[in-house]
Amino acid sequence: MQLHLLEMTAIGPYAGTERIDFASVGRAGLFLLEGPTGSGKSTIIDAIAFALYGKVAQAAADVERIHSHHADPRTIPVVTLIFETQSGIYRVRRTPRFERPKSRGTGTTVQQPSVKLWRLASPDDLEGGELLSTNIGDCDDEITRAVGLTRDQFVQTVILPQGEFATFLRARSEDKGKLLEKVFGTAFFRRVQEQIVDAGRAAQALRQRAVDEIRDSVHAFAVSAALADERRDALVELSRSTPEDLLGELAEVVDELRTRERHARKASREAIERHQQMADMVGDARLRMQRRERLIELQRRDEDLGRRAVDFQRLGEQLARAGQARPVAGAVRTLAQAEAAQKRAEAALVAARGRVEPHLRDRGVAALRGEATTLREVIGSLAPAMELESVLEPHREQAQGVARAAAQHRAALDQVAAELGALPQQIREQDDALGEARRLHALKDSRTEATQQAKERLDAAVAHEAAGARVPALEASVASALEAVRTAEGELGRLRQERIDGIAGELGLTLADGDACPVCGSTDHPSPARPSPTAVTPELLEAEEARLEQLRSAATARADQLGALRTEVGQLWARCGGRSHEVARTEAEQAGQELSESIRAGAAVRTGTERLEALRRREQELGEQSRALTSELARLEQSRADWTARLERETAEVERARDGHATVAGRRSALTSSATHLDALVDAIGAHDAAAAAVVEATAARDADLAAAGFGSVEEWLEADRDMEWISSTKRAIADFERECTEVRAGLSGPELADVQLDALFDDIDQLADLERAAKKEMEQATSEHGSLRSQAARTKQRLGDVELALERNAAVIAETADAVRVGQLVAGGGDNQLNLDLAKYVLIRRFTEVLSVANTELAKFSGGRYSLEHTDAKQGNAKSGLGIRVHDMHTNQVREVGTLSGGETFYVSLSLALALAEVVRAESGGVDLGTLFVDEGFGTLDPEVLDDVMHTLEGLREGGRTVGIVSHVTELKSRVADRIEVVVRPDRTSTLRVTA
Repeated sequence: MQLHLLEMTAIGPYAGTERIDFASVGRAGLFLLEGPTGSGKSTIIDAIAFALYGKVAQAAADVERIHSHHADPRTIPVVTLIFETQSGIYRVRRTPRFERPKSRGTGTTVQQPSVKLWRLASPDDLEGGELLSTNIGDCDDEITRAVGLTRDQFVQTVILPQGEFATFLRARSEDKGKLLEKVFGTAFFRRVQEQIVDAGRAAQALRQRAVDEIRDSVHAFAVSAALADERRDALVELSRSTPEDLLGELAEVVDELRTRERHARKASREAIERHQQMADMVGDARLRMQRRERLIELQRRDEDLGRRAVDFQRLGEQLARAGQARPVAGAVRTLAQAEAAQKRAEAALVAARGRVEPHLRDRGVAALRGEATTLREVIGSLAPAMELESVLEPHREQAQGVARAAAQHRAALDQVAAELGALPQQIREQDDALGEARRLHALKDSRTEATQQAKERLDAAVAHEAAGARVPALEASVASALEAVRTAEGELGRLRQERIDGIAGELGLTLADGDACPVCGSTDHPSPARPSPTAVTPELLEAEEARLEQLRSAATARADQLGALRTEVGQLWARCGGRSHEVARTEAEQAGQELSESIRAGAAVRTGTERLEALRRREQELGEQSRALTSELARLEQSRADWTARLERETAEVERARDGHATVAGRRSALTSSATHLDALVDAIGAHDAAAAAVVEATAARDADLAAAGFGSVEEWLEADRDMEWISSTKRAIADFERECTEVRAGLSGPELADVQLDALFDDIDQLADLERAAKKEMEQATSEHGSLRSQAARTKQRLGDVELALERNAAVIAETADAVRVGQLVAGGGDNQLNLDLAKYVLIRRFTEVLSVANTELAKFSGGRYSLEHTDAKQGNAKSGLGIRVHDMHTNQVREVGTLSGGETFYVSLSLALALAEVVRAESGGVDLGTLFVDEGFGTLDPEVLDDVMHTLEGLREGGRTVGIVSHVTELKSRVADRIEVVVRPDRTSTLRVTA
């Protein structure tokens, strides 16, 4: 696969649109992708993987992170990639799932992922191509088919992650197994292993079905042999207990049926012989009767033929006379034809003379021929003029077409000029409208805030008016409550006064003789006071005080409500700014209209920008059309002038050739007709002379033929003459009569009619026929019984074969089951598996060995032949064989652990493993051509010599047809690699690309 172009917008740290022309930057085969850590180098690789597979390079990463958080939220993140494989050139455009602001209102909405895939004729086709699909599933399938790699294989072969392989070197066997299983997808072999175990279970089911098949076959055999139930059950039981004795028992049953069939065959053959004898006797009697009837018929026909013999003798004489007349018929017919031809020649001569000019009618043949020759010479000279005349009208139409085309181009040019002249004003107006729309759209945020404030003021104004409306009622209620308090206070004072006034009565009730008065101290109470019926009691006074307290509480509560309401009214008055609700509503509606205007202006900005761009493109298109129309109009005007001059010359030449005729062809036709008439007159004169001579000759020939045939006159010949149809039919009738006479005579004289028994009687034929039918019935019954037994024996023998096949299949199933069990044990690491490895681990080791073999080829280049990698399957305790790696040092001839490698050695050993893995995965994917390869970090740990070797190896990949991209920030590589893609970090922490090619 070869990458041609990558374009990404709002992706990762790239807020704008970035474009990489791999065809240009990778023209030398090697380029450097450099930039600070975290600047966005890996984002480029993620964008490539996302465009192809809808996922980033790192399997654990969320694809939604590819959307740039630095870009405008309204900008659509999109990646476009043009790539080429053996299947063709493709352009894919893909967007991730992302959130964007809602078009109306606040908040965000989720934009679902999308993809489009085109097939291109050229890598430079950035807009056209054949649209293959817009369905994500279909596009993913088509890209995987075209590239030939799954996403995991693509990441493992196109992007070489060195750090992961450095870890791989030192990893435990189990960790290596997990990584290799992920790389090579050996889960497939685990599934195969499970399928093999399932196959063992299926084999057991097959074995049971085979046993059931034996039982069913034995049962069908018993039914075919018409065995009794007891014997049938015994055979079925025998098939279960001792199947090896079953075939012998079944063979005995077949022998019994064969014996019965032989007896039935003998009885059938005897019945057939008896029937044949009786049939021969009946047939002989019927034959003699047929011969007698035949003799009677022949005698009748002989008498009839004798009566018809005289008529056929007379017909024979007429036939002979007609035969004498036939030779003369030709001469008579020839004479009649010659006379008719002479009359036609005379009429033709008269007609031919009438068609020529009067002064030529009586001329001789030589003069007529000379005149015809002169006319043909003139006709020949008219050919060029006729050809010119035939194209004169097409030339005139072509000239008119050129004139019409010139007029159309002139009108089109005028229309283009008019539209082009109006475009600058339209562009200015659209530009002004776009500027105004942008200004209004820029006010959206402030107008949104103003609308919210106006709404709040409107709500406050409405609430203020409602609260103000409640104040008078609440004031009246407070005044009423206070009035009730004042009234209650007056009533309480009155009651207290009455209580004081009536206290003497209460005291008088408490006075007793000898007790001191509580007021005066006297013990003498001559006239104590008594309470009145309406006296105020303490209870009444307490009740009134309680009522007064309730009224005071109610008045206080209402006063508090009034104060709170007045405070609320004041606050609402402040919030609405002293506006009435009508004014506030008007202001809110105005603010809403202005906000809607700004929102509409946002849409107008987009449509206006598109319209402005369309107008400018239209202006450019019209300019090009105007130049093209002007050039074409000049060419058409010149062509029209040329056609006008040509038509004048050709018309003059044609008019001269017409010589007064309507057309040159008409003149030529008239001259041709005159020459033809002259030729016809010459021919008519010759034909007339020849016809007269033929009549004389035919008359002499007829007279000679009449005399030779023995006819004295033509009348005598006419009487004897007959047509061929009569002669043929008469000959056939005579021949049929003679043949019938011969047949009758032969029949009468034949030996089969000379039998002396023809006159015998045949009264015993019916009795013989009854005996023949009885014998036939016996034969059919015997034959049917024999056929039934024969069919039964054949079916039983066939059922015996079914039983044999069932036994054979049962043996085969047992063998298949044994293999399935044995193979299941092998793939699970048990049984005869001496390596104690299951199938998945074994496949991993084999693949790992292939990787090491390829890696050693690259490692020999990097290390100057010093190091090679070896696989070790050493066990630790009872663990199964592992995936160990050791390094063989050729200088010391020692095997070292990978942990003893230096940093630089670790890097190029890891690089060797990565390149080897990429090559093995590529080979397993069907030999996919990987035209582009990215090599990740690790070059900073290499010394100059090893770096030279590594670069030489990467250049070797380039010479093999690949484009190699080195992902690194090592400064020294800048001097080694001329073509670079540099990631530049801006002050706002966004990134952009600078391509040097």
